[in-house]
Parts: sequence; C-alpha cells; structure tokens
Amino acid sequence: MREILHRHEIPSVITGIINEMHEIQQKMNHDYASSVSSVGRNPNEKGKKLNIVSSLDSRPQNVSLVDGRIFGRRVEANDIKELLLSDKNYEEKVPVVSIVGTGGIGKTTLAQLIYNDENVVKHFDARAWVCVSQDSDVTKITTSILESISNGQPPLERLEPLQQELKKWLQGKKFLLVLDDIWSDDRRTWDAVRVPINVAAEKGSRIIVTTRINRVSSIMSSIKKIDLETLPDEHCWKLFKRKAFVDDKICDKHPSLKEIGQEIVKKCRGMPLAVKSIGGLLYDDLDAKRWKSVLESKMWEVEAEETTMSALRLSYYYLPAHLKLCFAYCSLFPKDHEFDKETLVQLWIAEGFVSSKRINILEEDLGGEYFDDLFNRSFFQKYSKSVNRFVIHDLMHDLAESVSAGMYFRMEEGKSHHNNSGNLKMVHYVSMFHFQPDQYAMEKELCKFKELSTLLLILPSTRDGHILGDLFEQNRCLRVLDLSENYELVNLPNSIGNLKHLRLLNLNRTGIKVLPESLCNLYHLQVLMLENCRRLIEFPIHMGNLINLQYIVMGDDRWYVFKPIRGIGRLHFLRTLSKFEVIMQKSNGNKSTIGELKELRHLQGCIRIRGLEKVADFEEAKEANLFDKHRIDRLELEWNDKNERGSMEGVVEGLKPHMGLKELQIVNYGGISFPKWMMMMIACYDMLTTIQLRNCNKCKLLPPFGNLPSLKVLHISEMKEVEHIGKEFYGYGDNNNKKLGFPKLEIFSLSCMSGLKEWWGEEGEFPCLENLRIYDCPKLIKLPPLFPTVKLVEIKECDMVTSFPRLLRKVTNCPMLQSLSELHGLASLETLIINDCPMLQSLPELQGLASLEDLEITNCLMLQSLPELQG
Repeated sequence: MREILHRHEIPSVITGIINEMHEIQQKMNHDYASSVSSVGRNPNEKGKKLNIVSSLDSRPQNVSLVDGRIFGRRVEANDIKELLLSDKNYEEKVPVVSIVGTGGIGKTTLAQLIYNDENVVKHFDARAWVCVSQDSDVTKITTSILESISNGQPPLERLEPLQQELKKWLQGKKFLLVLDDIWSDDRRTWDAVRVPINVAAEKGSRIIVTTRINRVSSIMSSIKKIDLETLPDEHCWKLFKRKAFVDDKICDKHPSLKEIGQEIVKKCRGMPLAVKSIGGLLYDDLDAKRWKSVLESKMWEVEAEETTMSALRLSYYYLPAHLKLCFAYCSLFPKDHEFDKETLVQLWIAEGFVSSKRINILEEDLGGEYFDDLFNRSFFQKYSKSVNRFVIHDLMHDLAESVSAGMYFRMEEGKSHHNNSGNLKMVHYVSMFHFQPDQYAMEKELCKFKELSTLLLILPSTRDGHILGDLFEQNRCLRVLDLSENYELVNLPNSIGNLKHLRLLNLNRTGIKVLPESLCNLYHLQVLMLENCRRLIEFPIHMGNLINLQYIVMGDDRWYVFKPIRGIGRLHFLRTLSKFEVIMQKSNGNKSTIGELKELRHLQGCIRIRGLEKVADFEEAKEANLFDKHRIDRLELEWNDKNERGSMEGVVEGLKPHMGLKELQIVNYGGISFPKWMMMMIACYDMLTTIQLRNCNKCKLLPPFGNLPSLKVLHISEMKEVEHIGKEFYGYGDNNNKKLGFPKLEIFSLSCMSGLKEWWGEEGEFPCLENLRIYDCPKLIKLPPLFPTVKLVEIKECDMVTSFPRLLRKVTNCPMLQSLSELHGLASLETLIINDCPMLQSLPELQGLASLEDLEITNCLMLQSLPELQG
C-alpha cells in the first residue's frame, strides 16, 4: 500500500475520514434514540433513561416461518367455513361474512387460516386477498382485487375500465374475496366495490371482511357477523407455549418458567397479539430471572384497552440492539405495505445494520436471520396473497413510528406521519409516497433535510429528474436511494455521481432510458435494482469501475435485451449474474471473454451463459472455473446455431459445474455426445432436481439420468438422432445390474423427437411420476408399461402409435390409434380427452372410474358406441 500522499490528494482523504466519522455518529445517535424511545410506558414519557437490556442474541435463529395452528377459534372458523362451502342462496348474490374485533385480537389470523384452508382453496375458482388501508378508495381497492387474481396485471388508471376488466376475470367463476382491516363505513364505497363482483361472480361466491368497526358489518349487509372476544387463559397459554418453547417437553422440565409464564399470560388479558409478542420475546430463553423481569415490568401498568400496545413495547424493549435498528427502519413504509424479505434485508445491509464477526456467513444470510427472528417474535406476519411477502400489524406499525420518532420521517400524499417537533436536523431517514401537491411544494419539503442517509421517493412524477440534481448535491452522504415506481422518470442527473457513499440504488419500474456515465463513480455501490425498466437496454461503458457491486437485480427476461457489461471481470464481488454473453476480443488475440468468469468467485443462484460457439476448446472453457463456484445452483449453457468455432464436447467438459448444482439446461448443443461428467459421473450430482435438454440434434444417446436420486423434472426436446430410449437411460449399465430408475421424478416430457421409435422400460420405473407429456414423436411405436402414479398424461401428434397402456389421460392427433387398453384401476382419473383419432374403433369398459368428471371425445370417426359408465 502506498504511504505517501501528494498534496492534491490530501483534501479528498480528509473528506473521506470526515464522512466516515459522520456515519459513525449517525449510527450512535440512532442507537441512543431507539433505546430511549422504547422505555416509556406511554408515548408522552420522553427523555426518561433506564438501563437497557440489549445483549447480543445467541439463541437459535432457524424457526419455521409457517404456523397453521389455531388456538381457541375452532367454533368461529367452522361457522365461517360452513357458510363459505354451502350452496345456499341468499338475497345478496355475493354474501358477506364480517369478523369484528379490536386491534390485536386475531381477526386477520382467523381470516388467513380460513383463506388457506384446503377445502376452501378447492371450492373456489378464484381468490383474492386485499389489505384495505385507511386512505383506500374504490379505484385502489378494485385495482388491488384485479392485481391479486391476475397475478400483477398492469394497473389501469380509471375506475370504469378497471371494473370492466375485473368483470372479465370473474365471469362465471366462484370467487372468494377477503377485505382485511376495513376502516371506512361509507356505504357508497362498498356498494361501488361490489358492483363488478355482483355482476360477474358465479353463485356461491363469498366475501369476508375484517374490521374494528361494528357499523361496517351492517352497511355491508353481512349475512353473519363474528364478534371476536378475548381468548380464554387456557388457549392463551397454549399459544404462549407454542411461541416461547421449542416443544412442550422443555416446558414440563422447567416448572418455575411454567408458573411465571402463566402469570405473564394473565397480564396479556386474552389478546393474542400480546401473547405472541411476549412469547416470541422469550423463545428458547430458559433464564428465570429474565422471565421474572418481564412479568414485573412497570410497562404492564396500563388500562385494559392498552394491554396489547404495552406488551408490544415490552417486546421491543428487550430486543437486541441490532434488531431495534432493523425494526425502526420499517416505519419508513406505509401501513399495509407488502415487505419483500430479500429487499428489506438489502436495505438493512446498505445502512450498516447487519454486521457479523462470524466466520463463513454472508451478510444477506445474517440479515435473513435477523428477519426470521423478528418474524418469530411477531413483528412481521405472513401475507396471505404471496408466500414471499410479509406485512406488519397496524399496532406494530404504530410502535415502529413511536420508537423511530426524531430520526425517521415519512410523508404520504402530503401528510406527515412522524412528529419531529420541528427539529429536522436529527432526521436521517426519509420516505415520501405519492406526493399530491405541486412539485415545488415537494422540493421545498425535501430541502429541509440536510444529512440524509436513506431517501425513498415514490412519486407520481419527478419532472424528468429536475428536482434530483439539487437534492443529490446537498445530500452526499446518502447510502440508500429508492426512486422506484416513478414511471415518468426517464433520466438521472449527472450529479448522482457525487453520492460516493451510496450502497443501494433502486430504479425498479421507472422510465429510465439511459444510465449516466457518472453512475460508474459510485465505487461503494453494492446493489443496483433495475426490474421492469423496459426502456433501458444497456449499461454505462465503465461499469467495471463499480468494484464493490454485488447484486444487479433484473427480471430474467430483461437480461436477454441488455448488451454485455464491459469489463465485467473487474466486478470481483458480484453475486448475481443471470446472463453472461460471450463475446470475441480482437484486442486479445481474437479470444473469447469466457475467462472473465474466473474472477467472479462469489457468483450464486442462476447463471445463463450464451454465445458458447465463440469458445474454442476445453482449455479456454476451463478458464471460467465453474467447478469452484459452489453457490451456483442453476446453470444454463446455450449456443447460437451459427459459427461453430471449435470442439463443443470439449467446451462442455471445460464448463463442468460444481456437484451441488440443482438445475441444468443445455440448448443448441451441437456435439455428437455429452461430456464425461454427464455420462460417467452424473450420479455424483445428487442434488440435481431439474434438467432440460433442447435442440441437441447430433447426440444419439441420452445420459443415464435414472441415476440421479433427486431428479424431479426432466424435459427433453428436439433431439432428432435419438432412436431408442433404453437401459442406458435408466443407468443400468452393461451388466444389467438393475435398480430403481428415476426414484423421485414427477414431471417428464418428450417433444419434437422426430427419430424416436421405441421407449423401452419395465414396471417399477418412475415410481413417483405424476405428469407425462409426449408431443410430436411421429415414429414412436412402443411405450413402457403401466405408470401407476401418473395423474396427467398428454400424448399428441404421435402418428405411429397403435395402442397405449392404461395410463391414458389425453390423446390428440394420433391417426393410427385403433384401441385403448383397459382403464380399470384408475380410480383417481378425473379427465379423459381423446381428440383427432379417426381410426379409433372402441373404448374399454369404464365402470371403475368413480372419479371421472370430464369425458371429451372429438373427431373419432370410426368410434360407433361408448361403454357404459357407472358409479
């Protein structure tokens, strides 16, 4: 390292030191503010200092995130499910069931358990879950319903087309809608929301609403109202045990903890959220003194209606310091915000809240543990609409706002949601959502903040980035900048290059066309988010300067249109790279860039390598060093159809992946055989679950995939030289040493196999196969015998097939088919479809098909009669 500085370098060094000291001061101030704000019995107690228990949390972190148990609500749950599943007609075409109760009593939990009940899921054709925020109107609610049932269809702006679109989606369907946490008792709003549902939904559709307001039940003409009461102590104790102990045996071994725990439960006064919060706080903690201190805390000395909030404050009070920081940060987001776990963890990391002295653990893994710990303490809840989404209970959100006051500032539609008492100098974290006044008012508001660390700016418009230039100039210590959802933002000012401390830049769903070259000055940038930036097609020239970049977050479809990153080999810390495009370097002796992958030692997840025809041979491919990249679990290798440059077999051999690989795809491979690691060593890849081979037209033999113990999905298509599928496919070998082939395969498809004539096999193979598709195999004559576990079979355009085993579910365009084998024994068969089989003359007896619901036969000209269907 160089020890002597030139004179002109000294000011920049001093500036860097000052900025680092400023960041340390920010974190110290935040820790202090968070601790002080947590100790009061009510929000009006300020400045009171207590000794804070905030030791590092060393308890086990890996607790299941799914808990489908219900305590004490069986009667209510069964009553609601009976109404949902009955075919009884009511005056209202789509009747409403209301769940009413105070905050924290378990309304949402009850609705979630019913919404996800197996029988309920099967009963309805479509379901939607909508969190109704306090400022929701008809348009917002209708948009949310439409997005829920259409899995994110692009939103429309006006109510009329929204309602028309919703009617199309619901037409003739039995529909279940949950409207969670309704605050508005305006009858006109709910009448308007229900118009398209009443018009389109099938009889038997239902609506569930949860609310704290009794009047909501009457204005929505509910057919049944469930008034949730507090839980009896016996059920609260069961819930507490579930949250506080690893299992009941541990509870029984510690009678003193059991006694203290039962007293704590009584203080919760039957409020489930309070019970879960305190139980999560004490999870797997066997220190009786700590339990006693929780029981005797003065924070319990409140009125009955404040019980839940006092319990939440107590659970926050005992959080370790690092979890307090992470939880307070969530106050930047509105109520009912859907949190994506990975994104939130990245924000915490960017702010320096996640740091570890533990060896061999990544920051994102540790941050994930932080999140899981908060979840298991009930600071987060699962969001029913998506398995990867979470929400914060309204009362928890109120707590987050109270403990973050002074350093955090959130504004929604021009209204502040934090009381900073006019002191904005301490504010380091700011968010603005959907600011409605004129842009100049927003600029004026933003200019009040001089030392921001996080800025979340989710606005309907930013006047082409006009306001951002001055903003970046005055806030050069920003670590997080989120401009997502700003569809009209098409440019970033060059001054973004002044944000030298920026760690995370979120441009998701913006109209950005070009990233400024000054972006490449952000040497500390770790995360660049570009999902759904439809106008953006290339990176700046000097992207290789971002030497600390770890994540480039984009949808997989966008990588295909992006031009290759220049100097990507310099991004040594890069973890995500969905696509790597091989190009030729004339300046390097006309050699390909595949060797740049060697330096990307931290790559993880999926990598798709395209343009492999530019790689000459084994030695050149080996430079990528894929075998040592242990965290890559999905590998896709793709050639273009033209310009074959060298030995394809050698190239694939050189790209041998690590044996922990989980998914493999090979496209347009032109070698005459697969490499040794696929033919002779495939059994070593015992974690492979998915394989796809497409357009490998010169290969005559398939690898012995039957040797893969974990393989669940296999797709093979466009391999015209393969004529027989035999014992080598199952992995028997020449000595006929038989063993169970494909022990876990569930989905198998063969398509566009123009040369395939015979598929050999014996009973006992594919013991778990459920889904079999055979398309466009015109020479195929023979199929293996019975697959007893198959639930769906589709066979299409197989001209030479004359008969099928009794696995049949769907046959299309098989002109030589004359008969079907017996279908007895397939009691689970629900659908039988036979299309375009003009030579078919007879069907077997169908008496044993008790589950058959759909029978479709079309264009079978020689078929004269149908067998009798009974039972």
